[in-house]
Amino acid sequence: MKAAVMYETGKLPAYQDFADPVPADGEELVEILAAGLHNVTRSQATGQHYASHGRLPMIPGIDGVARRSDGSLTYCGGLRPPYGTFAERAAVSGFAMPIPAGADPAVVAASLNPAGSSWMALVLRAGLQQGQTVAVLGATGAAGRCALQAAKLLGAGRVIAIGRSASALTEIADRADQTVRIRDDTDWANQVEGPVDIVLDYVWGDPAERLLSALSSGNHGTRLTWVQIGSMAGRTIPIAAELLRSSDLRLIGSGIGSASMQDMAALLPTVIEHVASGRLQVDPVVRRLADVEAAWVETVPTGSRMVFVP
Repeated sequence: MKAAVMYETGKLPAYQDFADPVPADGEELVEILAAGLHNVTRSQATGQHYASHGRLPMIPGIDGVARRSDGSLTYCGGLRPPYGTFAERAAVSGFAMPIPAGADPAVVAASLNPAGSSWMALVLRAGLQQGQTVAVLGATGAAGRCALQAAKLLGAGRVIAIGRSASALTEIADRADQTVRIRDDTDWANQVEGPVDIVLDYVWGDPAERLLSALSSGNHGTRLTWVQIGSMAGRTIPIAAELLRSSDLRLIGSGIGSASMQDMAALLPTVIEHVASGRLQVDPVVRRLADVEAAWVETVPTGSRMVFVP
């Protein structure tokens, strides 16, 4: 079969022949229709993600939409290394969910990973309660925009969008009760209208350090649950000891390993339903898998997600 193949971590994939996967017991061979180039996919391809398997050569791609032998569509992931979804075919097992008839495979492939990240964080990790206030740090990206929608769908009373791009914040202003722009020359963190119950953090680094300090000192006795999801602005931050002692702070993460695969899979049908209905969606930028090398370094519009199709 044809696939995007990586022989060295951090290098560009090449479109070439690769051995077809041989289904093991409990697996099914499917035809990949669309697969998203997610941030976690890029991170695993560089070998920097904590869940990277390290086997080379490898096919990148953590999830996708596929056609089964009976013609039905399925969302799939969790493939056996060195196989990924940037290929013509895949052997899938239990981590496969039916897609509603009529759903656009490219939209589903673009949306499920970013939408699922916030849904998992809010339901499994933060335990969002009706009426709570949710702040999204890194709200202008694809996952952040989905997080704003997910919080409202799950019953948040107020949603706060925090990001660096003024134009992108304007685009998503109708999804949030407040927008706050990250600027190095302003005390932006103290502009967040609290108290805040939950922060979904897609950036970490300096913005997280500044917001964590501001909210911990000004949250007026309200417990702050901080869910660390992404690290686009840095992988580490300093945390003062007195900050932990003087605030009701719950600092947790959400990602592969923080919840069981069974629990994550149980959430997928609901997320798929919202994606298929248009309530949780990311705009796909569709490229042919044969053009993967050039597309890999292409910049897509803020808030969209590149999707490869055969």
